Amino acid sequence: MSKTKQLLKSFYHFKMLAAFRIQPVGKSIGYLFYLSLIVLIPVLISSIYTYLTAQDALSNTISQGISSGIFVVIFLPFIYFFIAVSLFLLVSALAGLAVPYARYRRMRADYKQLWNISAFAVTAPTVVLVCMESFIISSPLLIYLYFLISCFYVLYALSYLPKQPK
Repeated sequence: MSKTKQLLKSFYHFKMLAAFRIQPVGKSIGYLFYLSLIVLIPVLISSIYTYLTAQDALSNTISQGISSGIFVVIFLPFIYFFIAVSLFLLVSALAGLAVPYARYRRMRADYKQLWNISAFAVTAPTVVLVCMESFIISSPLLIYLYFLISCFYVLYALSYLPKQPK
């Protein structure tokens, strides 16, 4: 299955999220880098829009336009790296929180499988949060809502895991 199909399935198909646990962890890491790239697109569009609207308000000087363009080009890899690291930390935290839950519910899952599930479960909350932050509203409370929705996605996907035999 391609990364784009996985991205689309991660929005609504919780049983598929649970099935992604058997993939190699390298595919999940590659998926997180792909998700980081997808998330970078609305951030860039918002930055370009802000830059263009600020240019109308200010005087149009060539040196200011060149320096702003160079600034974006230089810091683009750092923005991508920051997004990727943030996603990796979030996925690791969600998987760490899911381990005691899975043990309590006597589910057959180890940390690697829970990490894979968490990697795909953060897709919808991440895309929605970035689009909201970039285009609609920006609030510090959105990060708490993002974490709660991510936890919901992981916990609901865990409900499709098989139980341990007695």
